[in-house]
Amino acid sequence: MSVITAPQTTILPAHDEPRLRRGRGRWLLRALSTAVTVAILLVGVLAIAIDLGTRTASDGQGAILGHPVMTVLSGSMNPTFRTGDIIVDKPVTAAQASHLHVGQVISFRAQPGSTQIITHRIVAVRDERGAVSYITKGDVNNSADSTPRPASDVVGTFSFAVPRAGYALVAIRTPRVIGMFVLSAGLWIVSVMLFRRAARPENS
Repeated sequence: MSVITAPQTTILPAHDEPRLRRGRGRWLLRALSTAVTVAILLVGVLAIAIDLGTRTASDGQGAILGHPVMTVLSGSMNPTFRTGDIIVDKPVTAAQASHLHVGQVISFRAQPGSTQIITHRIVAVRDERGAVSYITKGDVNNSADSTPRPASDVVGTFSFAVPRAGYALVAIRTPRVIGMFVLSAGLWIVSVMLFRRAARPENS
């Protein structure tokens, strides 16, 4: 004769339930603290990398990993990029600078040897006995720039923009914001340590 045994249900003692809830709470706290700490570190590292890169270019032109980087100060190229954006260009060699075409957005020196950079779109190309220059224009401007831009003054071609990042970069460089960032990171680390100590079981 076969005997059928009914499935048994394990019931935890009532005093174990709070312990399980505390365990889940500690796990969530650890996950949250890890995520926020990583986010703070990533933002800090990115800000420092951008700041150092835009400060240390030998010719006065900001660059990160060889790519020209600039903060947009006017709205002449809306909506391709806007005031306060950071734009990243693709660097060009002297040979490449002489073979650009109409429609490309280029960054060039306002004057030969100047550290002031303008980023406009090519609307015409001139080639006078091998000396190439470009007629440029801001997308929202009514007329082209008055001065042709020699190929030798081109520093890069537009690659992409980071919206409003220029404002953040300016703010990051101020002592007040740097101090607040360091203070907030320190307070977060201390609070995490205190929470973890408070969440430890009494017998540990």
